[in-house]
Amino acid sequence: MGSPDQIAVIVCPEGADPNQTILGLSVGERLLLALSHSGVRKVCFLGPGPQPTSARAEVSEVEAAALDGDQTYLVMASDTVFDRSLLSATVLPESIAMKAVRGEEILSQLDDPSAITEALGAGEAPSGKHFAIRIGSARAAKAAARALLLSLRKPIDGFVSTHLNRYVSLFCTRFLVKTGLPPNFFTVIFLAIGLAGAVFATQAQYWWALVLAGLLFQTQSILDGCDGEMARLTYQFSRRGQWLDSIGDDVTNYSVCFGLALGQAWVLNEPLWAWLGGGVLAMQVVMSGVLYRRMLIMGTGDLLAIPDLVRKPSDGTSSAISDAITLAFKRDTFIFILSLLVVCQLPLLAFLLYGLGTVPMALGVILNDYRIAREDQASEQTITT
Repeated sequence: MGSPDQIAVIVCPEGADPNQTILGLSVGERLLLALSHSGVRKVCFLGPGPQPTSARAEVSEVEAAALDGDQTYLVMASDTVFDRSLLSATVLPESIAMKAVRGEEILSQLDDPSAITEALGAGEAPSGKHFAIRIGSARAAKAAARALLLSLRKPIDGFVSTHLNRYVSLFCTRFLVKTGLPPNFFTVIFLAIGLAGAVFATQAQYWWALVLAGLLFQTQSILDGCDGEMARLTYQFSRRGQWLDSIGDDVTNYSVCFGLALGQAWVLNEPLWAWLGGGVLAMQVVMSGVLYRRMLIMGTGDLLAIPDLVRKPSDGTSSAISDAITLAFKRDTFIFILSLLVVCQLPLLAFLLYGLGTVPMALGVILNDYRIAREDQASEQTITT
């Protein structure tokens, strides 16, 4: 990543428009935020065109006189949209509109920065990786928007997310970012959708209620990706948002599970199912309590930040069996299977699957927390000695 002492040179040619909006942010603000969040905190503007601005980007402007002729600088135009991973690349692709240029070459062209711009070219954005493209036309803007959306895909996405959920969530995110509303607002809306599914799950005597319960549960799982995608697109990251997303997921999942148990208790006139649902809910609350405590210790609201020392030990090794278990218990796959069972009028089977799956998950969470605590304790003893 960039460093606070690194200087990015931004050429502002005549005719460039850094104020045009793509996916909820102006091109210029997106450029400055991308630099700032990558650790580059100093920028040097060259050229007569309008300069990009951002009240949220933590960058300061330096004069061209601060450039060192012997140093190499990242150079881009003021209307460039790029993949942040480029800032940590050792070699930049030739086809992109971002170059590493020696300071002496930049200083020799201060009277005519257009020569620097011409050397940058228009760039291209064929995918969501390693792209940098100037927004000089509607076609370029469309290509940049597509590349930005593709960059939101995660390598940790499960099978269902990769082939279904992410397609739908990215389609929705494209429009949600244009509303100007914060991601946390939609997190609450998506939570309400999941809770509505839990309410319908309690009405198991009606077939249509179970159909709605399953569909709403899966809908929440799909839309749950939108708030994170919006946050990354518009650089509205916050620990509060992380916590809200993590807690919202748990509240939805546990409510639907308990709702299925209550529905079966009423339909079968057997209170035992309600008691079993309460027992599973208690186990889930304990599991979340362990996870939330660890997140507080680590100073994060992201569950994925917690190392998994059960399925993947500290040496980074893992077995084919543990990898298969990890894939099967990924939230997207698990919820899709449960939702399908509920829609197919098999709520009892869905609850039993959820309840039985909770037991090893809870035990794994407790064991994982114990191993993390032991590693932390061992590290502290090593430091003190």
